[in-house]
Amino acid sequence: MALSPKKLSRKQRVAQFAADRGWKTIGAAEWEQITAAFPGISASILEDACLIIEQPWRGVKQHTFDELAKTLTELAGIYASRPELSRFVRAQVIKAKDRARWISQSPRVDNEKRKIKAEMAKWMLVWLDDPSMFVSWVARRRAVLLDLCD
Repeated sequence: MALSPKKLSRKQRVAQFAADRGWKTIGAAEWEQITAAFPGISASILEDACLIIEQPWRGVKQHTFDELAKTLTELAGIYASRPELSRFVRAQVIKAKDRARWISQSPRVDNEKRKIKAEMAKWMLVWLDDPSMFVSWVARRRAVLLDLCD
């Protein structure tokens, strides 16, 4: 009796796809190919497959305020320097803002995390209003928040 081959998980198939092409980093060309081969693929699946994803394809990271500030600063630079990616970048920030806002309003989430996500949603709204001013705004905002915590 022959053993049937074990079906590969999506993460394993993605990792194999990248390995077959010699990719360790996902940039513009790789992103185009991998999203064509795996429609609806997320950056988290690519990261789980141990691939490094360049911005803006990596999306908005918002686990901490430092991570959010770094990500939005990177995206502001891309938004300013790569007009062909501006719609994609804005869409990434809008999606992340909507997620943060949803978490901030969820009764299933503890109050502290809701407050944090509400503040993060505000940061993304500022970015969406004017990405070029975000870097200077976030430095001042963080100073205000630190003063409030003292």
